[in-house]
Amino acid sequence: MNKLCLSSELYPVSPADIGILEDADIINIPKLKDKVVVLIGDFKTGEKDKLLCGREIIKKALKNNKSYIRVRFAFFSRFKQFDFISMFIKPLRLRKKFESSNIYHINPKEIRKLKIERNIRNKENAYALTNPKFYRPQEERDRMYNELYNSMKKGYDDKYPLDIMLLRMMGIKDTINQGHHRMGIAIELGLPLVSVRFSAAGGAPNFLHPLLKIIANINIRLKLWNKKQ
Repeated sequence: MNKLCLSSELYPVSPADIGILEDADIINIPKLKDKVVVLIGDFKTGEKDKLLCGREIIKKALKNNKSYIRVRFAFFSRFKQFDFISMFIKPLRLRKKFESSNIYHINPKEIRKLKIERNIRNKENAYALTNPKFYRPQEERDRMYNELYNSMKKGYDDKYPLDIMLLRMMGIKDTINQGHHRMGIAIELGLPLVSVRFSAAGGAPNFLHPLLKIIANINIRLKLWNKKQ
């Protein structure tokens, strides 16, 4: 069995989304510190997301009409135990990437508090990508943003969930992989919930965690600072 990896963040998820999951029937799982942990499956293969622990907490939250519960997400690494390199190489990471079978509903303002966005998108910088290959003139950028904005006025469409990739940055930090424009518009419109699908590939070895965590936090701060300039 490959290494069990845990998300860097606790996510405030609607308990109704977690309550429908079946309990995981897996032996030799290491002891988990968090109260509610979900093991993501694989959307493409049909492997279902499962609940590793926290059934009683979920039942209580549903009974008391709680709007969310804090959830840690887990996954089994797709990299071999001693492969320290592949997860740092984007093409190899994407080749191993898989997505949760379920989508989960989270308040976008709570996602922003987690500081996992690599870009803060708004009308002024919409679709202004640094790669010249994807350059778009201002008129086209404005049109695309307005179309997305107007479509989201009707509410968030679950057909287009945000993609949050677990341990995407340096194998230690969760970040939004796709959906920064939707995130910005959802907050601007005051939408109460957005849909999220979690993805993953692998994680850094435990002995590297302290160093990589420092590097990842500096990295994401620099990215956001550069985007503001």
